[in-house]
Amino acid sequence: MHESGLIQALLRTALAEAERRGAELVGIEVRLGVLAGGSPEHLREHFELELARLGREPIALNITADPDHPGGVEIVGVKLRDR
Repeated sequence: MHESGLIQALLRTALAEAERRGAELVGIEVRLGVLAGGSPEHLREHFELELARLGREPIALNITADPDHPGGVEIVGVKLRDR
């Protein structure tokens, strides 16, 4: 269940940034640090399930696992398309 809440927060943050810029969100780049607590595959699975639950078009998810980073899951970039 932790992953679902994490993905929901990640999507809310990225979608809010796209809205702030008047653009469409087409991709999110995240970094998984040592505190992430899950694999990139597991995170991707939850991401795709959340997109389906929301009825959203596909959004690319680029995940970089960085076990030397002392953090958890963080957004490092968003890919936007003009509306």
